[in-house]
Amino acid sequence: MDLGRVGVPGAMGPPSLNPKEQKKQKRKRKKKVQLTVHIAALLARQQYIMQLCRALMKYGAPTHRLEEYMVMTSNVLEVKAQFLYIPGCMFMSFDDPLTHTAEVKIIRVIQGLDLSRLAETHNVYKNVVHDLVGVEQATQDLDQIMQRNPRYNRWLLVFLTGCASVAVGPYSFSARPIDLPIIFMLGCLVGFMQHILAPRSATYSNVLEVSAAILTSFLARAFGSITHNGTRLFCFSAMAQSSIAMILPGFAVLSSSLELQSHQMNAGSIRLVFTIIYSLFLGYGVTVGTTIYGLLDRNATLESTCSGLEVWGNEYIQRFPFVALFCLFAALINQSKPKQLPVTIVMGVCGYVTNYFSTKKLGANQVANTVGAFTIGLLANLYSRLWHGHAAAAIIPGIFTLVPSGLASSGSIISGLEYAQAVATGNVSNAGATSNSSLTSLGYGMIQTAIGISVGLFISALIVYPHGKKRSGIFSL
Repeated sequence: MDLGRVGVPGAMGPPSLNPKEQKKQKRKRKKKVQLTVHIAALLARQQYIMQLCRALMKYGAPTHRLEEYMVMTSNVLEVKAQFLYIPGCMFMSFDDPLTHTAEVKIIRVIQGLDLSRLAETHNVYKNVVHDLVGVEQATQDLDQIMQRNPRYNRWLLVFLTGCASVAVGPYSFSARPIDLPIIFMLGCLVGFMQHILAPRSATYSNVLEVSAAILTSFLARAFGSITHNGTRLFCFSAMAQSSIAMILPGFAVLSSSLELQSHQMNAGSIRLVFTIIYSLFLGYGVTVGTTIYGLLDRNATLESTCSGLEVWGNEYIQRFPFVALFCLFAALINQSKPKQLPVTIVMGVCGYVTNYFSTKKLGANQVANTVGAFTIGLLANLYSRLWHGHAAAAIIPGIFTLVPSGLASSGSIISGLEYAQAVATGNVSNAGATSNSSLTSLGYGMIQTAIGISVGLFISALIVYPHGKKRSGIFSL
């Protein structure tokens, strides 16, 4: 029997709706679908912004412009967001006026430097900002970039660190050819501690700088104390300074001064305090290493300078070829692509040449650093504007050439030798004052160098981009 026909309660279908109610329900369903689609699209755009921020921080994008890149990206994607950057951390606040909700995200990434992946990340960022690629495709591209293994493995980086230490010795610290094998050995030792030991042990990574400075300065003074026919065979100061050149906090202190000059007080002041303490750690390590060997050997060397010019025969041969080699090795250590190397080397050599002749003419190291950094920044920004290259990736190895030479001219690294001699002779009362002055001079020398470089970079950006870049931002230091 058909129960629906006899009207059994509960057996009939839903009552028919009048046309007004049907239209009302259709509108509700349509609005719900639109809201679902909107939320899905919004989440995809937010996910891209977070992934882009993660990649830029991880691969060494200019930190004083990170907030600017994020704001420009969110404006193009029509995402209402606010950003606050402090070293190693980006705070993001996403506001949705349609759903009247707000969400705060925190992106924590250890600051790194990878020049090849930085250039690829910038390509993705630029394509999205100029509406050439969709958000979904851009997010996939970023995922592929971040999941790829580094271009060069750790053991090759150890070898390259030794080569970079050899290259920096002659032009910054007057190293002689006989010193170069010892510098290579000490540089490889530092590279082994930095790239092999430190990543495997979080505890050891906390004392990497101090232990590397102590060990290399101890061995450098031991080799520097070897005599032959009454003369010292090796130059202590060149070996001690060249071996730790690749762990100098030049890039970090430069970033801090750029942030402060951009009026980003939070990020700049935090990073500046860190880099000063980091510099003091290095100075402390060099002082301890030289002091310990001085206590073991009464005939330890006291020479704090090297005279290597007569060995090389020409001051230009002593300096300029080694600057090109240093730029090459510094770029490879920071994972540059082979096609990035020629531009990087040319910019680094041009910056050092102007820095060198400015130092001879003016004598003031800060002015010379400003001139050198201005030259590098001008070339990099023109390279970006005229040939659409990646200025930030090309500029960094060249900036590295200015940091060791700036410290060498201030004599800050080797000033701990006076303290070591005071301890060895038992004159402890003067040792404390000497130690304080040596540690302070290292931090002060690092800040002086960074300020000179940052001023030069800002002036070069102002000349090439007087009105800035309204669409994508200036992608250089």
